[in-house]
Amino acid sequence: MQFEGCRDFRQRVVSSFLSGKKLKITGIRVDDESPGIQDFEAGFLRLIDLITDGTRIEINETGTVLRIVPGIIVGGVDLEHDCGTSRSIGWFIEGIIPLACFGKSPVEIQFSGITHDTL
Repeated sequence: MQFEGCRDFRQRVVSSFLSGKKLKITGIRVDDESPGIQDFEAGFLRLIDLITDGTRIEINETGTVLRIVPGIIVGGVDLEHDCGTSRSIGWFIEGIIPLACFGKSPVEIQFSGITHDTL
Protein backbone atom coordinates (compact mmCIF):
# COMPACT_ATOMS: atom_id res chain seq x y z
CA MET A 1 0.00 0.00 0.00
CA GLN A 2 1.34 3.43 -0.87
CA PHE A 3 -0.02 6.82 0.17
CA GLU A 4 1.05 10.44 0.20
CA GLY A 5 0.62 12.92 3.04
CA CYS A 6 -0.30 12.55 6.69
CA ARG A 7 -4.05 12.36 6.26
CA ASP A 8 -5.69 9.36 8.01
CA PHE A 9 -2.32 8.34 9.47
CA ARG A 10 -3.65 5.95 12.13
CA GLN A 11 -6.12 4.29 9.78
CA ARG A 12 -3.44 3.70 7.16
CA VAL A 13 -1.09 2.15 9.70
CA VAL A 14 -3.79 -0.06 11.21
CA SER A 15 -4.99 -1.16 7.74
CA SER A 16 -1.46 -2.27 6.95
CA PHE A 17 -1.42 -4.59 9.96
CA LEU A 18 -4.91 -5.95 9.46
CA SER A 19 -4.23 -6.72 5.80
CA GLY A 20 -0.64 -7.87 6.35
CA LYS A 21 0.58 -5.60 3.54
CA LYS A 22 3.64 -3.37 3.55
CA LEU A 23 2.95 0.35 3.86
CA LYS A 24 4.76 3.34 2.44
CA ILE A 25 3.70 6.91 3.15
CA THR A 26 5.58 9.68 1.36
CA GLY A 27 5.34 13.46 1.43
CA ILE A 28 4.49 13.72 5.11
CA ARG A 29 4.08 17.46 5.78
CA VAL A 30 6.77 18.38 3.23
CA ASP A 31 5.50 21.96 2.91
CA ASP A 32 5.11 22.66 6.64
CA GLU A 33 7.48 24.69 8.81
CA SER A 34 8.02 21.50 10.79
CA PRO A 35 8.08 18.77 8.11
CA GLY A 36 7.74 15.07 8.75
CA ILE A 37 6.13 12.87 11.35
CA GLN A 38 4.99 14.67 14.49
CA ASP A 39 5.67 13.48 18.04
CA PHE A 40 2.17 12.04 18.53
CA GLU A 41 2.45 10.01 15.32
CA ALA A 42 5.85 8.70 16.42
CA GLY A 43 4.24 7.82 19.75
CA PHE A 44 1.50 5.91 17.94
CA LEU A 45 4.16 3.97 16.03
CA ARG A 46 5.89 3.12 19.34
CA LEU A 47 2.55 1.88 20.68
CA ILE A 48 2.02 -0.29 17.61
CA ASP A 49 5.53 -1.67 18.01
CA LEU A 50 4.72 -2.46 21.65
CA ILE A 51 1.77 -4.74 20.82
CA THR A 52 3.28 -6.39 17.74
CA ASP A 53 6.23 -8.66 17.11
CA GLY A 54 8.48 -8.64 14.07
CA THR A 55 7.33 -5.21 12.91
CA ARG A 56 9.84 -3.17 10.95
CA ILE A 57 9.34 0.60 10.97
CA GLU A 58 11.64 2.84 8.92
CA ILE A 59 11.52 6.64 8.86
CA ASN A 60 13.84 8.67 6.66
CA GLU A 61 16.12 11.41 8.05
CA THR A 62 13.61 14.22 7.52
CA GLY A 63 10.63 12.17 8.73
CA THR A 64 8.78 12.71 5.46
CA VAL A 65 8.80 9.06 4.37
CA LEU A 66 7.54 6.13 6.45
CA ARG A 67 7.87 2.46 5.58
CA ILE A 68 6.28 -0.31 7.63
CA VAL A 69 6.55 -4.05 7.26
CA PRO A 70 3.81 -5.31 9.57
CA GLY A 71 4.52 -8.01 12.10
CA ILE A 72 2.22 -10.22 14.12
CA ILE A 73 -0.28 -8.63 16.49
CA VAL A 74 0.60 -10.32 19.77
CA GLY A 75 -1.05 -8.06 22.34
CA GLY A 76 0.37 -8.23 25.84
CA VAL A 77 -0.37 -7.50 29.48
CA ASP A 78 1.27 -5.16 31.98
CA LEU A 79 2.28 -2.80 29.17
CA GLU A 80 2.79 0.93 29.65
CA HIS A 81 2.68 3.76 27.12
CA ASP A 82 3.25 7.49 27.56
CA CYS A 83 0.98 9.37 25.15
CA GLY A 84 2.62 12.75 25.75
CA THR A 85 0.65 15.97 25.64
CA SER A 86 0.07 16.59 21.91
CA ARG A 87 -2.91 14.23 21.65
CA SER A 88 -5.21 12.77 24.24
CA ILE A 89 -5.13 9.19 25.44
CA GLY A 90 -8.36 8.60 23.50
CA TRP A 91 -6.59 9.37 20.21
CA PHE A 92 -4.22 6.47 20.83
CA ILE A 93 -6.90 4.10 22.11
CA GLU A 94 -9.12 4.74 19.06
CA GLY A 95 -6.21 3.77 16.84
CA ILE A 96 -5.34 0.45 18.45
CA ILE A 97 -8.82 -0.93 19.18
CA PRO A 98 -9.04 -2.66 15.77
CA LEU A 99 -5.64 -4.27 16.35
CA ALA A 100 -6.40 -5.31 19.93
CA CYS A 101 -9.34 -7.37 18.66
CA PHE A 102 -6.99 -9.54 16.61
CA GLY A 103 -4.12 -9.99 19.06
CA LYS A 104 -2.80 -13.44 19.97
CA SER A 105 -3.31 -12.53 23.63
CA PRO A 106 -5.33 -9.88 25.50
CA VAL A 107 -4.12 -6.28 25.46
CA GLU A 108 -3.74 -4.54 28.80
CA ILE A 109 -1.99 -1.17 28.61
CA GLN A 110 -1.63 1.51 31.23
CA PHE A 111 -1.69 4.86 29.45
CA SER A 112 -0.29 8.10 30.81
CA GLY A 113 -0.86 11.52 29.29
CA ILE A 114 -3.69 13.98 28.95
CA THR A 115 -7.37 13.15 28.65
CA HIS A 116 -8.24 16.17 26.54
CA ASP A 117 -6.66 18.16 23.73
CA THR A 118 -7.54 21.00 21.40
CA LEU A 119 -9.14 18.62 18.89
